[in-house]
Formats: sequence, C-alpha cells, structure tokens
Amino acid sequence: MGPSLSFKHRPRQRTFGHAAYYIANEMAFAHNAMIRGLNAIYLQAPHVTKKDASDFLFFVATWSAWILHHHDLEETSMFPKLEAVPGIKQGQLSRNTNQHELFVGGLKSLNQYATKTTAAAYDGKRVHELIDAFAHHMTKHLADEIGTLWALDCCEKGKEKNLLKIYNDAEAEAGKQSKTAVPPMVLGLCDKTFEGGNDWPVMPPGAAYIVHYIFSWWHRGAWRFLPSDTFRTPRHLAFSGPEKEERAK
Repeated sequence: MGPSLSFKHRPRQRTFGHAAYYIANEMAFAHNAMIRGLNAIYLQAPHVTKKDASDFLFFVATWSAWILHHHDLEETSMFPKLEAVPGIKQGQLSRNTNQHELFVGGLKSLNQYATKTTAAAYDGKRVHELIDAFAHHMTKHLADEIGTLWALDCCEKGKEKNLLKIYNDAEAEAGKQSKTAVPPMVLGLCDKTFEGGNDWPVMPPGAAYIVHYIFSWWHRGAWRFLPSDTFRTPRHLAFSGPEKEERAK
C-alpha cells in the first residue's frame, strides 16, 4: 500500500485551552486531509484508465497545488509573523521550513506532471514513482509540525490573541483559492466519523450544500476519486481496483 500516516499525532479535537493548541488542532485536521488525498491518489493511480485520466490528473493537480500554496503561505507569511509574537523565539519554526525543502521539489514535479500530461500519455506507474520520491519526507513533516505549533504556548501571557489573528489571517488568504476546485476537494478529503465524530472544517449552515450543488459542478468528474463525499461521509475509493476496495484513511 502507498504512504500513510497514523493519526495519533493529532491533538484531541476542538481543544481551546490556548490559542496555540487550537492552531495545532486545526492544522492537524488539515494535514489529515492532505494525507487522505495522498493515499487516494496513490491507491487509485494504477487503476485509472485513459478514459478517466483527465479527471484524475485534475484531482492530482488541484491536490498538489493546494499543498504547495499551503506551505508557501506558511513560509512567507504565517511563520514569520508567529515568530514575531513576544515570547516566541526567532527561528522557533525553522525546523518546519527546513523540512519543506525535503519534499517541495518532488511535490512540484508531481504537479507539473499532472498539469502537463495528456490523458493519452497518462501512466499510473509514473505517478507512483513521483510520489515515492517525496511522500516519506512530506508525511513525516506533517506529523512533526503539529508539536511545533503546540509549543507556541510559550508566547507571553496576553499575546494569545496575536497567535489567533495570524492564523485566522492565513486561513482567510487560503480561502481566496478557486472556489470551484479547493472547497469541493477539501470537503471530500475530510472524514466526519474520525475519532468518533468531528465537525472540521466548521462552516456556516448550508455552506456544504452550496459547495456540493454549485461549486463542485464544474469539475465534478474529478471528485469521483475523493475518499468522502461533499458532506464528509467516507466511501470506498471508486478506482481502487477489482481485487478489493480500499479506503484512504
């Protein structure tokens, strides 16, 4: 089986004791979604036919671009601002950015393959090769980063609100990505049954219906490959092969 990550690294859901714990918790949920996407791609890649390759490549391109944007936002904005909060040491988050260097190049190669390859030229084995080149480093980073965010509780007392503002601003910036690509994909990478039930990502009432019936329509073929539906209910992977059904958990 392809790369995977134990979810034991994720703090308990909805921990509000400190802004740092909230940030670490939210980030862990996002990282879990990233890994579900990685597993869904890896498990289905060999079974995708030329007929379905265009939709699958769009999914791969959207997933990889989402993660590249996520880490670029961390490096250029979120982490420098967090380190400027009183009580947090300069370079305290440098381990995270150093780890980025170990897998971002491989992730970019996968994104380039997904955006430039035609359906006729699609090769599932090549997708495996590209993922194998970076997956170990990326999944290790996604687990390791949670502890560094949790440790931001060292900020000076009364500065917790600064941490939360920085994180919320980063979330707002991330929200500017394509509404017809990122929201449908991210919801389909969530699992509302995880750890006995969760509500991540928290959305306004009715928002999931808007994503499902409006935003997801443009690229609906690509969302066939997601491990959950738009309402975050897990399902078997559609292209996991005839031998057995898999779930990207």
